[in-house]
Amino acid sequence: MKEPPHHPNQVKRLAEICFAVFDGDVFTKCRERRYVDARITFAKLLQEQGYGCSHIAGLLGRDHSTIIHYFRKGEELIEVNPSFRKRFVKAREEYIGEDPVFYYSTPELRAKFLDMRDECEDIRSRYKALRERIANESRLDELIDMVRMRTKRGTEEEVYQKLNRIYNGL
Repeated sequence: MKEPPHHPNQVKRLAEICFAVFDGDVFTKCRERRYVDARITFAKLLQEQGYGCSHIAGLLGRDHSTIIHYFRKGEELIEVNPSFRKRFVKAREEYIGEDPVFYYSTPELRAKFLDMRDECEDIRSRYKALRERIANESRLDELIDMVRMRTKRGTEEEVYQKLNRIYNGL
């Protein structure tokens, strides 16, 4: 988790981002949807940064129970309201600079999870095959090391031809 923004300009910057994204001032006491959504986003993003309910409540001029309600309502809106989710993500990306998982709906997350699980299983099987191959070829490690140490740069072709003659004669 990132450090909470201790400088007042960070809080001001987040308020400006929320205003730009939701077209609602977080410090206004208005109950219109856009203002409430802006305050919910503001509160949730400050919570992610390590601020507590009481501190966020003090910034917004609300009490801590309102902030707890914002946290719950925000989770619900992120889950069921694509319009809110996209605006929340936009504000979060602009403020934090990450590609958050909140952008995806539940079915999209399931599909991504299943794709990643299949990809992980494929990587595991390739890793296992590679480990087996390495184990089988470890008997030649000493020979390879000797050739690597004794072959001067630029003489690789000559060494290859000599080794090939030796093996052809065996």
